[in-house]
Amino acid sequence: MNTSTASKTDAYIPGVCNINHAEIAYRKKAGYLGIAIFVVILAVMLTLGINRYARLALFVPAFLAAIGFLQARNRFCVGYGAAGQQNASEGSAKASVVADKAAVSKDKQRAQQMNLQAAGIAAATAIVCVLIPSF
Repeated sequence: MNTSTASKTDAYIPGVCNINHAEIAYRKKAGYLGIAIFVVILAVMLTLGINRYARLALFVPAFLAAIGFLQARNRFCVGYGAAGQQNASEGSAKASVVADKAAVSKDKQRAQQMNLQAAGIAAATAIVCVLIPSF
C-alpha cells in the first residue's frame, strides 16, 4: 500500500485516503486532546497514589490520542471507513457514501487495521503506566 500517493492527491483512494485537510486537522486536535486528558489523569493518579492497576483506565485517553494521530497521519478516518463513507474532496464539509462494494471492503479492512494499531499503542502505554511508581 502506497500512502505517499494519498499525500499527493485530494482524491478518495479506497483503503488509503478518505479525508481532506480540514478533517485531518480535526483528527490532530482529537489526538492532542487525548494526550492532554491522559497527562492530567496520570498526574492525578500518581499524586493521589491511586492503585496502580487503576491506571489501566488510561487506555481510553491513550486510544483517543493514538487513533487521532493515526487517522491524521494516514489521511483515513476509521469511522468513515467502517460506515462506507468518505470526505476526501477539499472544501467538502460533508461525507458522502461510497457506492463501490470493493472500495467499501478495502475501507472497512483499513479501519479495522487502524483500530487494532491504536488499541495496541494504547494497551502498551497503559501497561507502562502501571509500572510507574506513585509519588
